Amino acid sequence: MTGRISDWQVEQWLDDLQETWMALHFDNPDVAGAYNSELSGQGYARQKVTMGTAANRAVWNAGSVTFAGLPAAIVTHVCGWDAPINGNLRFSIALPAPLRILAGSRQSFASGVLAVSLD
Repeated sequence: MTGRISDWQVEQWLDDLQETWMALHFDNPDVAGAYNSELSGQGYARQKVTMGTAANRAVWNAGSVTFAGLPAAIVTHVCGWDAPINGNLRFSIALPAPLRILAGSRQSFASGVLAVSLD
Protein backbone atom coordinates (compact mmCIF):
# COMPACT_ATOMS: atom_id res chain seq x y z
CA MET A 1 0.00 0.00 0.00
CA THR A 2 1.18 3.48 -0.75
CA GLY A 3 0.10 6.72 0.87
CA ARG A 4 -0.12 10.29 -0.27
CA ILE A 5 0.91 13.44 1.59
CA SER A 6 -1.82 16.08 1.60
CA ASP A 7 -1.43 19.31 -0.36
CA TRP A 8 -1.72 21.22 2.92
CA GLN A 9 1.25 19.37 4.47
CA VAL A 10 3.41 19.74 1.36
CA GLU A 11 2.76 23.48 1.28
CA GLN A 12 3.69 23.74 4.99
CA TRP A 13 7.05 22.12 4.24
CA LEU A 14 7.65 24.29 1.18
CA ASP A 15 6.74 27.46 3.07
CA ASP A 16 9.58 26.57 5.46
CA LEU A 17 11.96 27.35 2.56
CA GLN A 18 10.95 31.03 2.41
CA GLU A 19 14.36 32.27 3.59
CA THR A 20 17.02 30.28 1.80
CA TRP A 21 20.68 30.77 0.92
CA MET A 22 21.20 29.92 -2.77
CA ALA A 23 24.45 28.39 -3.96
CA LEU A 24 25.97 27.40 -7.30
CA HIS A 25 27.28 23.88 -7.81
CA PHE A 26 29.47 22.37 -10.54
CA ASP A 27 28.20 18.82 -9.97
CA ASN A 28 25.16 17.03 -8.59
CA PRO A 29 25.40 17.52 -4.80
CA ASP A 30 23.53 14.27 -4.15
CA VAL A 31 26.27 12.33 -5.95
CA ALA A 32 29.44 14.40 -5.52
CA GLY A 33 28.64 15.66 -2.02
CA ALA A 34 26.98 18.93 -1.08
CA TYR A 35 30.15 20.68 0.12
CA ASN A 36 32.43 19.10 -2.49
CA SER A 37 30.35 20.30 -5.44
CA GLU A 38 29.82 23.95 -4.45
CA LEU A 39 31.79 26.73 -6.14
CA SER A 40 34.43 28.51 -4.09
CA GLY A 41 37.03 31.19 -4.54
CA GLN A 42 37.22 34.64 -6.08
CA GLY A 43 34.29 36.65 -4.68
CA TYR A 44 31.79 33.78 -4.67
CA ALA A 45 29.28 33.70 -1.80
CA ARG A 46 25.86 32.19 -1.23
CA GLN A 47 23.03 34.64 -1.77
CA LYS A 48 20.00 35.06 0.49
CA VAL A 49 16.76 34.54 -1.42
CA THR A 50 13.14 34.81 -0.43
CA MET A 51 10.94 32.11 -1.85
CA GLY A 52 7.29 32.83 -2.53
CA THR A 53 4.31 31.27 -0.81
CA ALA A 54 3.81 27.64 -1.81
CA ALA A 55 1.01 26.84 -4.24
CA ASN A 56 0.16 23.72 -6.22
CA ARG A 57 2.85 21.73 -4.36
CA ALA A 58 5.63 24.08 -5.54
CA VAL A 59 7.49 27.23 -4.53
CA TRP A 60 9.52 29.69 -6.67
CA ASN A 61 12.09 32.39 -5.94
CA ALA A 62 10.15 35.58 -5.20
CA GLY A 63 12.98 37.92 -6.24
CA SER A 64 15.93 37.84 -8.56
CA VAL A 65 19.26 36.53 -7.32
CA THR A 66 22.71 37.57 -8.56
CA PHE A 67 26.07 35.97 -7.87
CA ALA A 68 29.05 38.26 -8.56
CA GLY A 69 32.83 37.84 -8.74
CA LEU A 70 32.56 34.19 -9.71
CA PRO A 71 35.42 31.78 -10.35
CA ALA A 72 35.61 30.11 -13.75
CA ALA A 73 33.31 27.08 -13.69
CA ILE A 74 30.57 25.13 -15.37
CA VAL A 75 27.47 25.29 -13.15
CA THR A 76 25.01 22.40 -13.29
CA HIS A 77 22.91 22.94 -10.14
CA VAL A 78 21.50 25.74 -8.02
CA CYS A 79 21.00 24.65 -4.43
CA GLY A 80 19.27 25.98 -1.35
CA TRP A 81 20.99 25.96 2.05
CA ASP A 82 19.86 26.93 5.54
CA ALA A 83 22.96 29.07 6.25
CA PRO A 84 25.33 31.44 4.43
CA ILE A 85 28.33 29.23 5.28
CA ASN A 86 28.34 25.47 5.91
CA GLY A 87 24.85 24.48 7.12
CA ASN A 88 22.46 21.94 5.66
CA LEU A 89 21.54 21.37 2.05
CA ARG A 90 17.78 21.92 1.71
CA PHE A 91 17.24 21.21 -2.00
CA SER A 92 18.95 21.13 -5.38
CA ILE A 93 17.71 22.29 -8.77
CA ALA A 94 19.32 20.72 -11.84
CA LEU A 95 19.71 23.33 -14.57
CA PRO A 96 18.27 22.40 -17.99
CA ALA A 97 21.70 23.08 -19.52
CA PRO A 98 25.08 23.72 -17.86
CA LEU A 99 26.13 27.38 -17.53
CA ARG A 100 29.69 28.29 -18.49
CA ILE A 101 30.91 30.94 -16.03
CA LEU A 102 33.91 33.14 -16.83
CA ALA A 103 36.25 34.17 -14.01
CA GLY A 104 35.14 37.44 -12.42
CA SER A 105 31.72 37.42 -14.07
CA ARG A 106 28.24 37.41 -12.58
CA GLN A 107 25.25 35.13 -12.98
CA SER A 108 21.66 36.19 -12.38
CA PHE A 109 18.39 34.30 -12.14
CA ALA A 110 15.18 36.26 -12.61
CA SER A 111 12.29 36.08 -10.18
CA GLY A 112 10.16 32.98 -10.62
CA VAL A 113 12.65 30.81 -12.55
CA LEU A 114 13.97 28.63 -9.70
CA ALA A 115 11.32 26.17 -8.51
CA VAL A 116 11.11 23.44 -5.90
CA SER A 117 8.20 21.01 -5.95
CA LEU A 118 6.99 17.91 -4.19
CA ASP A 119 4.94 15.51 -6.24
